[in-house]
Amino acid sequence: MLCCEQKIDEIAKGIDSITLLLSQNASQPVQGTEANTIWHPDRSASARPLTKSQPLLWDHSAHIINFIKTVVEDKNPQYVESHAAEPLSSLRKLVQILEDPGASPCSGFKFMRSQSNPPMPPLEAVVTVLRWAKDHEGYSGIARITEILPVETFTDICRMVYFAVDDYSEVDLILANGYLACAFSQHFLEYGLQDSRKYCNICRQNLHEGLARFPLLLPASMEVIAALTLGVYDAIETSRATTAWRFVSAASSLCLTLGYHRITSTKEENQSLRASQERLFWSIYKMDKGLSLQLSRPSNIRDDEITLPRSDKEPRQRRLGRIQGKVYDQLYSQASSSRSIDERGRLAETLAEELRGLINETHTEIFAAAAQVAEDGFDPLKGLYLQCDLVCQASLLTLILRATPSRPDSLGSVSEDCVAVARDVFDVHQKCMIDLRKCKDPMMVTQYINWAIVHIPFVPFSILFTHAVQFLDLADLERLDTFAASLKPDTVDGQESITHPHRLYELLCQAARLYIDSRNPSFPEDSTLIPENLDIFGLSTFGTEPDAESESFHMSSLQTLGLNDWYHNNQQIMRLLNEDSLF
Repeated sequence: MLCCEQKIDEIAKGIDSITLLLSQNASQPVQGTEANTIWHPDRSASARPLTKSQPLLWDHSAHIINFIKTVVEDKNPQYVESHAAEPLSSLRKLVQILEDPGASPCSGFKFMRSQSNPPMPPLEAVVTVLRWAKDHEGYSGIARITEILPVETFTDICRMVYFAVDDYSEVDLILANGYLACAFSQHFLEYGLQDSRKYCNICRQNLHEGLARFPLLLPASMEVIAALTLGVYDAIETSRATTAWRFVSAASSLCLTLGYHRITSTKEENQSLRASQERLFWSIYKMDKGLSLQLSRPSNIRDDEITLPRSDKEPRQRRLGRIQGKVYDQLYSQASSSRSIDERGRLAETLAEELRGLINETHTEIFAAAAQVAEDGFDPLKGLYLQCDLVCQASLLTLILRATPSRPDSLGSVSEDCVAVARDVFDVHQKCMIDLRKCKDPMMVTQYINWAIVHIPFVPFSILFTHAVQFLDLADLERLDTFAASLKPDTVDGQESITHPHRLYELLCQAARLYIDSRNPSFPEDSTLIPENLDIFGLSTFGTEPDAESESFHMSSLQTLGLNDWYHNNQQIMRLLNEDSLF
């Protein structure tokens, strides 16, 4: 009993000492050695000062961290007593977490055990493809997924799943199958082995099922963020934008919780881990900015909160994400609608110049890839991936140029530069589709369509569609028809009328042709020629014989449609590609 009373007295004296020190710092200016005073609990009211090189600022939360470190590092004999051993051990763990941004307060959390026992590729095939992927980290497809987690980490997780001494978690299952699906896919594209394609499909199916069971409310950890990132990629590649947004929102929140977006001082042995965390953050960042622009929603990550260093040698995808964020914030968000047309035009020109620099870099790399001779370690698909990047970049440039006002002497509502870039995008797309159909994996075409046409989204079609209708331009209409035909799938599963980019763009081209043909005197006055299902786009009246009032309405609406209205109406049409509508 006496011992307990003594401990209570010691605690009371310690509290009195803290109160005294805080009051002195609050009421007196910090001068001389007083700024270097750190309180020690064993010195109580006498408070002998301990000199440090850095001042202790009690008006900032850092003083708590410094105080805890001082207590832990102090070699006072009193701390060896049994009653102090347990709190000191906990304090050391606390310091470790505070100093290591990768350590999570929930690092000891046992993730949910996988409730499934899915079929997996044979072990021998997995070992072979893991070794191959490790030797080909520079390949475009492998490099993209290793931005999420390093090859070594993915390999360890696969080993954990295949040699599970303990039950592996749902997170492990998602990460292992996501990585193996990518590795087998690239292996198939390299060698054309049907076994690799079969194992890739098995892993993709396991990934889909794992993500379908994956809860969004999980403790913050690098592995959970990586699993959510795979969920974002998978949702985009299967044309489910709203699902991708849920995954990217959860991943962004966890990144901010763990401070992946901030500069932190890390120990030398943790620098590799910190570099992996930053790469993971930037993977989430670029997905967040792209989906924000696609869905017209504010980004989950604010650029002014990011303190990570920037350089001119940043990867293009990261810089593209930053431009996408600016395009939404400065040109197409609700807040931007209050800007004048001239101000928007100046902002658009600045962004266009920045993006053109990115496009020039991509062109240079495409030429370099074409000039390279196939050799060991050379990525045969590098040029194709770069072409896909070019389509995405040029499509975004079209969206930016749409915000620049046309010249006063121009007849159209869109600048000539914007129309010219839109035409160029169609040319690049056609070449890209020809090369994609030469690939051994038909999934490459599907993934390209969902990334470059649906996710960006493909604004050049909207631009050229409007231009063709305004000026009865048969050459542009031919470009639109060719584009729609290029998207036609080789095989049709189920009903042909199910939503597909080919079907949507084909109907829009039919609407444009009906309108243009109706300007021809030989066009028959038969309203039955107008497909009823065009009403879903609000375009069925394009084929009717117009009177003066309707003619004025159509042309004036195309010319005076506000920028924000155009942007949101374009999204309304694109949103059909993420739904199961029938038309």
